[in-house]
Formats: sequence, C-alpha cells, structure tokens
Amino acid sequence: MIDLSQIMVSVSGVRGKLQDGFDPNTIFQFSRAFAASIEGDLVVIGRDSRPSGLFIEALLTGAVLSMGKSVLSLGIVPTPTVKAVVQAKKAAAGVIVTASHNPLEWNAFKFVGKHGFFFSQAEIDRVLEFLKTDQYPKVDPLASPKIERSYEDSKLHIDSVLAQIDVLAIRNKKYKVLIDAVNGAGSTLVPEFLELLGCEVFKINCTPDGIFPRPAEPTEEALVETSKDTKRLGVDIGFALDPDADRLVVLTPEKGAISEEYTVPLSLMSVLPNFVGKARVVLNESSSFLSDKVVHAYGGTVLRSKVGEANVVSMMIESKAMFGGEGNGGVIDPKINSFGRDSLSGIGHILNLMARENLSIDTLHNKLPALHMKKTKFSREGAKVEEMFAKLQSKFTDGTISSQDGLRISWDYGWVHVRPSNTEPIVRIIAEADSEDRLNEILQNTEKALS
Repeated sequence: MIDLSQIMVSVSGVRGKLQDGFDPNTIFQFSRAFAASIEGDLVVIGRDSRPSGLFIEALLTGAVLSMGKSVLSLGIVPTPTVKAVVQAKKAAAGVIVTASHNPLEWNAFKFVGKHGFFFSQAEIDRVLEFLKTDQYPKVDPLASPKIERSYEDSKLHIDSVLAQIDVLAIRNKKYKVLIDAVNGAGSTLVPEFLELLGCEVFKINCTPDGIFPRPAEPTEEALVETSKDTKRLGVDIGFALDPDADRLVVLTPEKGAISEEYTVPLSLMSVLPNFVGKARVVLNESSSFLSDKVVHAYGGTVLRSKVGEANVVSMMIESKAMFGGEGNGGVIDPKINSFGRDSLSGIGHILNLMARENLSIDTLHNKLPALHMKKTKFSREGAKVEEMFAKLQSKFTDGTISSQDGLRISWDYGWVHVRPSNTEPIVRIIAEADSEDRLNEILQNTEKALS
C-alpha cells in the first residue's frame, strides 16, 4: 500500500507535489488501480503543458495498456476537451494529467467516467480499494490494446460549443479578442475556437511549454500585465485561463481583469432569456450571489451544492438544472459535451451575449451589481477545523447554518464560508456582503471568533 498522507485524494482528483508524495511509484499504482476499476476498452488521455506531464502520461499509458485497455491520446488540451471527447466517442473513461491552478511543482490526475463526468466519491473509493488490496484482474495474454494519437478529435468539443451559440451573429461583429492561456493547455485550442468565430485573436502567453509567466490561478492580482495589454491593444474583450483551461476570467477595455465571480453571471445573461420563469441553476456554496440576482430577475431558482465540479454536476443532474457553475470562473452548460467547467463554453456564451445585445463588455458588466467579496486562506497544518466551526457557530447565532461543506453562515445581507480545500492543504475563508462595511463586519467577527 502506498503512502497517501502526502497526496490529496478527493472528487477533484489525485494530486501532490512531484517527488514529495506524487512520485513515479505512486503515479503508476494509481494509474493501474484506475484502469482496473473501469469497465470498457477505451481510455482518453489529455494533459496540460507542465514539463512533468509527459513522463506522467507515459507511466499512465503503460499502466492502462497493462490492464488490456486501449488509449486515445489527445496531447496538450483543455480539461473540458477530454471530458467532451469521452462523451462523444463513448469511451470507457478518461484521465487528465493536470494540477489545474496549483503551482508548477504539483501535478495530478483528474479521472473521468462514462459520459464525461468526473469520478464520484464512490468511483474514487473503488480505485482506493484496488490500491489497498493489491488484487488486480487477470489480463488476457493475447489481448492487443492500442495507442492512437489524435488532436483532431478535440474538434468534437468545439463543435458542441458552437451548437449552443449564434455563430453567425458573433462572426458578423468581427470582435478583437485577447487570450492569455498562461502557456497552458488552452494555448492552441482556444485561439482556434476564437478564429472559427471570426475573431481577430491577440495571443498572450500561448506557447504551451509549461513555463507559467504569471501565477497559475487567474486572479485580478495575477493579471496586472494582461490587463495593461487589454487596454493597450484596443481589443473588444479579453479572456484569461488557468493551466488546464477549465476556468475563465474576463478582461474589459476599461477595467482590465474583473473578478472571476462575474464569469458565470455574464454567461447566465446569455442563456436565461430562453428559460424565463423556469430556470433552475446550481452554484456551489462559495460562489457569489451575483448569479442569484441574475437568475431571480428571470424568475428562476438557485440551488447550492458542495464545492467541486463533480458535486455541482451531480446536483444539476439530480435537479434537472439548465445551467450551473462555480465562482472561480467555472461555467457549466449541460448541453455541451463536456458537461463541466468549460472555458470555451464561457467564452462562447459571453461573446453571444455581446453580439445579441449589441453592447460592449464594459456596458454589460456595469449592469451587474458591485462585488464585495474577500477570499483568504491559511495552512491546514495544525488547524483544528471542527473547533473552528464550533467557535464560529457560537459567534454567529443569528445566521442560517449550512454544514454540507465545511461551515457556511448566511444572512440576508451576506455570508461567510469556511472549508478545507479539495486541492491544496489549506483552509479557505470566503465572505461576501451587499456593501463594503457589511463585508468588513463579517470578516472582523470571523477573525475574532477564530483568534
């Protein structure tokens, strides 16, 4: 049994620091356990541009072949592209080799099951059971699994996005669009998508060599130089990605980078006119109530899930929701093959909104309320999380409590959410209010309760 203490295993994948938990033996053992856990013959593999991705994909491919499964390798492609191809090709499963927004010394597996959905907790548990027992099914010695390499299959993802937007209307606008792909997995496919929409594309950090020229997470602070480029080049809109291109941040000519929390509500403004009075949208508990205001304006309802794409999608399926998302810039449209956080989906819907309304992105952004939110984090090492929750509940006795994912306390005017991260050894604290004064009050009271 390998040592799991230094790696993170959740519905967000299996990730760790290279040579510090996520070593070659761990990588191979997880790969073999994954391959043993699935039914079917074809596994789709893609990766982001991290230098470690190539050797990890080689170990993964060998393990999958050793279990008698064939491999379709897409190369360096966005995470949602792998999911979309699994669905379109009716493959048994897929794996994305990516640590998403984590720093370069990290890497990870994101496991994808049938129909392009990320593994559920039950499927993750099945992988862990094979690791624990070390009992693997026998493989027919005459089996002849194959490897196919095909970037062209990535176009299946693009086609599913184009089917959901007014392509002709966007093409007629001939938008000038900047894209900052952080030299990651979206460096090639996303510009190709924009060109198909008739856009003049200005590429920033679109060399997929895995050398991140800015912090991997596309926050406003990380996009200072990209914001300058957006204003300097005179483009109509800019988009910034994380390394595996499932998260999207919008940049405007007047403001530069705006909060990732605006990505989902702007996308909702594109699709909700088709669902007046009957929209059901799923957001995670850490997402801004900006989206709630947009949904309610169209007579819709919002449901809140645990954080993590797999959790949002699970609730979307259960509730038959027409849209979903996460406040980190993750747009989820169930009509697109990826059915998960998808930067191409967000780009398509936002350009569709601009073209349909014949308005600039700054004008559309100004239609939304101001955002008053603060996101902080601290190391989980030594943190007594349950004691923290008890202190917060004793401090905030007038709020509505949700304990489905850490602890979330909400009021009519705002909320605070405290939870251990699925992807890093940290505890996250996120708070939002309808004014800066209310936000500061929530944060000060939270700090007092935890001090």
